[in-house]
Amino acid sequence: MGKPAIASDMAVTETWTPSRRLQAAALAERERLERELARLAAREHELTAELASIQAVRAELDDRRLALNQFAYAAAPARIASGTATRPLRAVPDAKRATAAATVLRGAAIRETAVRVLAAHSEPEAPVHYRDWFELLIAQGFMPAGKDPLATFLTQIGRSPLVQRSTASGMYVLDLDYARRARERVIALNADLADAQDLPANATVDQIAAARERRSRLTAELQETEKRLEEALRCLGNADAA
Repeated sequence: MGKPAIASDMAVTETWTPSRRLQAAALAERERLERELARLAAREHELTAELASIQAVRAELDDRRLALNQFAYAAAPARIASGTATRPLRAVPDAKRATAAATVLRGAAIRETAVRVLAAHSEPEAPVHYRDWFELLIAQGFMPAGKDPLATFLTQIGRSPLVQRSTASGMYVLDLDYARRARERVIALNADLADAQDLPANATVDQIAAARERRSRLTAELQETEKRLEEALRCLGNADAA
């Protein structure tokens, strides 16, 4: 007598369908979630556009500031403040002849070549005045393209991941430890991205949105770090990977 009852129960379970009220509630909740996800996606798009605008303005202002450096220091050719001696660099014996025979560089090739030239110097990590560095680049047979090669040079070296401004006016220094730190950061970002992929089965909409935002932020930083690391390695090879 017990077996037919069990079979009956199983039949009821297999053919069960939610009530209209339950279906309506599920549909309403799904629509609410879709609206919230759409709102968050739109907000994410707005913030991304705003960030891109800020970065563009910042880059433009930074370029203008670097270009103005040549005027700020043209009347005061002292190489470094606080009485620190300047580093010796190869002088240009005949600037006109060197310019005429120079290989013209454009875009990223300017800063990458400038870094390679300075890194090959006997004291690559010593502070250098931008005019000395510029003259060294010309002496090696290279010339930045543009109406004002020095301004173009200043703009480009300011974008290099391997170049840092010194505390002294007009002075720059190579950061030869950058590639090692960048590699470590890439490893950490990949680990964080893997962790951000894991969501609980019962994740709320806020948790989903937060995870997506985190993945987006981590991915953007990872791409930028890998890009800058690749440039650093093109300039220095693997010599800095100790």
